[in-house]
Amino acid sequence: MSRTRTRLTPYYRIDLSPDAWHEVGCVTADDFLVLQGVMDLLAVEGTPYEQGLGPHSVTVSGFEVHYTRDDVARTLTLHRVVRTHAEAAAAS
Repeated sequence: MSRTRTRLTPYYRIDLSPDAWHEVGCVTADDFLVLQGVMDLLAVEGTPYEQGLGPHSVTVSGFEVHYTRDDVARTLTLHRVVRTHAEAAAAS
Protein backbone atom coordinates (compact mmCIF):
# COMPACT_ATOMS: atom_id res chain seq x y z
CA MET A 1 0.00 0.00 0.00
CA SER A 2 1.47 3.34 -0.99
CA ARG A 3 1.04 6.48 1.02
CA THR A 4 0.31 9.63 -0.88
CA ARG A 5 1.02 12.98 0.68
CA THR A 6 -1.92 15.31 0.87
CA ARG A 7 -0.96 18.47 -0.97
CA LEU A 8 -2.30 21.71 0.43
CA THR A 9 -2.83 24.69 -1.80
CA PRO A 10 0.09 27.09 -1.41
CA TYR A 11 -0.72 30.72 -0.65
CA TYR A 12 2.81 31.99 -1.30
CA ARG A 13 5.20 31.29 -4.15
CA ILE A 14 8.72 30.50 -2.95
CA ASP A 15 11.62 32.19 -4.75
CA LEU A 16 15.28 31.62 -3.92
CA SER A 17 17.99 34.25 -4.17
CA PRO A 18 21.24 33.20 -5.90
CA ASP A 19 22.89 32.72 -2.47
CA ALA A 20 20.03 30.50 -1.31
CA TRP A 21 20.21 28.45 -4.53
CA HIS A 22 23.89 27.85 -3.84
CA GLU A 23 23.22 26.80 -0.24
CA VAL A 24 20.36 24.50 -1.26
CA GLY A 25 22.58 22.95 -3.93
CA CYS A 26 25.12 21.96 -1.26
CA VAL A 27 22.79 19.90 0.96
CA THR A 28 22.54 16.12 0.82
CA ALA A 29 19.63 14.45 -0.97
CA ASP A 30 18.01 13.56 2.37
CA ASP A 31 18.40 17.11 3.64
CA PHE A 32 16.94 18.43 0.39
CA LEU A 33 13.77 16.41 0.98
CA VAL A 34 13.50 17.89 4.48
CA LEU A 35 14.15 21.38 3.11
CA GLN A 36 11.55 20.87 0.40
CA GLY A 37 9.04 20.06 3.14
CA VAL A 38 10.01 23.26 4.97
CA MET A 39 9.48 25.30 1.80
CA ASP A 40 6.13 23.60 1.18
CA LEU A 41 5.08 24.43 4.74
CA LEU A 42 6.08 28.07 4.35
CA ALA A 43 4.24 28.29 1.01
CA VAL A 44 1.03 27.00 2.55
CA GLU A 45 1.11 28.62 5.97
CA GLY A 46 3.19 31.69 5.28
CA THR A 47 4.45 33.38 8.39
CA PRO A 48 1.46 34.35 10.49
CA TYR A 49 3.52 35.60 13.47
CA GLU A 50 5.84 37.92 11.58
CA GLN A 51 4.10 40.65 9.63
CA GLY A 52 5.63 42.93 7.04
CA LEU A 53 8.36 42.66 4.45
CA GLY A 54 11.08 41.53 6.83
CA PRO A 55 13.78 40.31 6.88
CA HIS A 56 12.44 37.36 8.82
CA SER A 57 13.93 34.04 9.87
CA VAL A 58 12.47 30.75 10.97
CA THR A 59 14.12 27.57 12.21
CA VAL A 60 12.35 24.40 11.12
CA SER A 61 13.57 20.80 10.93
CA GLY A 62 17.19 21.76 11.54
CA PHE A 63 17.31 24.56 8.97
CA GLU A 64 17.43 28.27 9.62
CA VAL A 65 15.74 30.07 6.74
CA HIS A 66 16.12 33.84 6.22
CA TYR A 67 13.55 35.40 3.93
CA THR A 68 11.53 38.43 2.96
CA ARG A 69 7.82 38.43 2.27
CA ASP A 70 5.76 40.29 -0.34
CA ASP A 71 2.09 39.96 0.62
CA VAL A 72 0.86 41.73 -2.52
CA ALA A 73 2.71 39.38 -4.88
CA ARG A 74 2.24 36.50 -2.37
CA THR A 75 5.93 35.66 -2.61
CA LEU A 76 8.46 34.54 -0.02
CA THR A 77 12.05 35.08 -1.15
CA LEU A 78 14.58 32.89 0.63
CA HIS A 79 17.92 34.66 1.06
CA ARG A 80 19.83 32.16 3.23
CA VAL A 81 19.28 28.53 4.09
CA VAL A 82 21.68 27.15 6.70
CA ARG A 83 21.86 24.15 8.99
CA THR A 84 21.40 25.05 12.65
CA HIS A 85 24.47 24.52 14.81
CA ALA A 86 22.85 21.74 16.85
CA GLU A 87 21.86 19.82 13.74
CA ALA A 88 25.26 20.31 12.09
CA ALA A 89 27.05 19.02 15.21
CA ALA A 90 24.76 15.99 15.41
CA ALA A 91 25.43 15.15 11.75
CA SER A 92 29.22 15.09 12.35
